[in-house]
Amino acid sequence: MVVNRLVKNSLVLLVLLSVVVSGFNVVAEEKFPEIKDYNQTLLQTFYWEMGQGQYAEKYPEEIELWKLLARRAPELAGLGFTALWIPPANKAWAGIEDVGYGAYDLWDLGEFRQKGTIRTKYGSKEELVRVIAALQSEGIKVFYDAVLNHRMGADYQEMVPQQSGQSIAAWTGFELAGREKYYSRADKWKWDWQAFDGTDLTGTYLFKDKTWDQTFDHDFLMGNDVDYQNPLVKHELKEWGNWLVNQLGFDGFRIDAIKHIDTPFMAEWMDYLQEQSAKELTFIGEAWYNDLMGLKIYLDSVPGKELLLFDFSLRNSFALLRDGSLKLATLKKAGLVNRKSYGERVVTFVDNHDTGRDVTEYATPIFKRKLQAYTYILLREVGWPMVYWKDYYNSEQQEELAKIIRARKYFAYGPGYEVENNDDEIYSYVRGGFEHLPGTGLVMMISGGDSNLIRTKRINSRKANTVFYDFTGNIGSVVITDQNGFGQFKVINSPSKGWSIWVPLI
Repeated sequence: MVVNRLVKNSLVLLVLLSVVVSGFNVVAEEKFPEIKDYNQTLLQTFYWEMGQGQYAEKYPEEIELWKLLARRAPELAGLGFTALWIPPANKAWAGIEDVGYGAYDLWDLGEFRQKGTIRTKYGSKEELVRVIAALQSEGIKVFYDAVLNHRMGADYQEMVPQQSGQSIAAWTGFELAGREKYYSRADKWKWDWQAFDGTDLTGTYLFKDKTWDQTFDHDFLMGNDVDYQNPLVKHELKEWGNWLVNQLGFDGFRIDAIKHIDTPFMAEWMDYLQEQSAKELTFIGEAWYNDLMGLKIYLDSVPGKELLLFDFSLRNSFALLRDGSLKLATLKKAGLVNRKSYGERVVTFVDNHDTGRDVTEYATPIFKRKLQAYTYILLREVGWPMVYWKDYYNSEQQEELAKIIRARKYFAYGPGYEVENNDDEIYSYVRGGFEHLPGTGLVMMISGGDSNLIRTKRINSRKANTVFYDFTGNIGSVVITDQNGFGQFKVINSPSKGWSIWVPLI
């Protein structure tokens, strides 16, 4: 018996040595746990500079984004992405150069010659329809970026009466060929000054007999501010949303600048679209509050609604992590995601098209310890994590980020447990795994220091007598837990290698 045990242990040690030498790739994917319903993971499929300047030269395939997404649909599904947020596909005032937020004609998705072009920055309507089908055939949902706050690029000026009693010449008249084709009441009214509350010229002007809408921030943000007290506007935007869902097949929406849009209408719009759809729709709002209270108050304003918000307050913690000024033990309570009854209504992220720009117009990107931040959002139990296209496809960290995404796909299951001995420089977290799926579960560790030393923590993995290896390959050793599930887990205290994902070897 002793001899047999020694032989068995020697064979195990040989396997472990192979893992240590070769890294995580020694374990073939077919040996990973067999998951039927993968974790939900969102991908933002664009960035502000896409198709421009050096990015157009280095990544010319991105100029035809709809075609590129269709080609990459199998790859994206294989990585574990279950939903994609695409950019605003509508015709915008700057034509083919516009990212889409200068909304001109919401009904023109690259079909009509307006603003000097038929296609949008990303392609034609026909290509968009094809990419939706290609993604959905791979089990990936597609979310439309709805820009509802404002309109830009008017076709003619009007003399518009102001609250002061004077009139100004304002660009408020729109022709909108797409609307003329698709909207059922297009012959009954136009988008002119009466569709707006106000505009910006040399200042912000409120139109006569108008009031700013009921919002949780300034109603006016930019351009011509859409008037959601106007029943004609409300009807058209409902019909437009219904068209996107039931005719084009979208699965939900990311709602731009939602805190500047009339809040009662937002609730009404979401209710209406869900009632008109046989599938469960997803609504994700961009309420850019860096504080917890703002996010909580906004969510409380639409109780019972299936609305999620991006967790900007959590990203604030990542900014501190980037700068080396975060006490990592505080990640236990960071962001709205860690507030009881709110976490399930949160999309967590590290950067997006606004925070991740080359020019720091709105925020400084998370340029340091970014993979630590992704490890945090992708592997914890609560929250719906989003990956940013620019971080994955346009950085030198693609290979490492792919490991974290795949760790979420195959291992990040079961209840989550905060580790008691977290400190200022090390944060650890455990996923217990599913009992019916051997191999699921993990121990995640991230660091915030600069010593480049290996830190060791005694952690309860919730898995007794189990061999763990670092899926990232950053630590070249294994951990064997005791009969109570405890093991000596390690992470490098370094910006460049400070994340380890310990998973069971099966």
